[in-house]
Amino acid sequence: MEKRTGLVKANDGVRLNYEDTGRGKPIVLIHGGGLSKGWWSKQIPVLGRRFRVIAADTRGNGRSDKTSWGHRTARYAMDVREIIETLGLHEVTLVGWSIGARTVLSYIELFRDYRLKGVVLVDEVPSIEVHDSPDDPPEPETGPPPADETERKRRQFRSMFVSLDVSDEELDILLEESRDNTPAQGVTLGPDYRAQDWRPLLPSIDLPVLITTGGKSGAFPGCKYMCEHIPGARMEVFERSGHVLFYEEPDRFNAVVAEFVDSLHADSA
Repeated sequence: MEKRTGLVKANDGVRLNYEDTGRGKPIVLIHGGGLSKGWWSKQIPVLGRRFRVIAADTRGNGRSDKTSWGHRTARYAMDVREIIETLGLHEVTLVGWSIGARTVLSYIELFRDYRLKGVVLVDEVPSIEVHDSPDDPPEPETGPPPADETERKRRQFRSMFVSLDVSDEELDILLEESRDNTPAQGVTLGPDYRAQDWRPLLPSIDLPVLITTGGKSGAFPGCKYMCEHIPGARMEVFERSGHVLFYEEPDRFNAVVAEFVDSLHADSA
């Protein structure tokens, strides 16, 4: 399977690192805040067998330029547009997880359906007012944060999983991808996130929308809200998973996304 890497230069000079795998209808994967494209490791090689899959590190993260400015979803959305234009993509399916899903909503607000065919929103809420925790048993006591920085970050990442026992070695691969991420991004990204309310936008969305959420995720109520207010949207619930459903149940997630992309292009086929 053909795999290409490169840099897209944004209009403010920031270089965005991307990985471009496979051939066919394009899918652009957008990772969560402060992480990296490495979190899509269970999607890229599988979906890349049938589609053209582009995954990029958002500015300040992974192998993209480390910048302290531009950490707002509107700027991230502009970066996505510039990746789409630079690579000459059309009829794109955007797949955004967490803040990546907020980036997709921002893209739609700013650019509507420009070069898009459909979108997948992965486990995110339109507003913090519709975020809640499901009725799960209380989490076990974990004690104070470890003094060792690597172990502390392992614990932080491990807390994102519900049904999957991820090894230290696997976590370390994910950690390495984001070890040099720009710490300053939280200064603007956090307040930007908390202030956003995408609920007024939802009824105006006229693209096909697939919403995926973990049955044990605090984002479940918000995903349900989006499904009820975006015309024609459908939702898939991954009952065993939390926020990282695509990592905990990758086979089903990949199949659901592939089926959705196929359905978008069924008429043209």
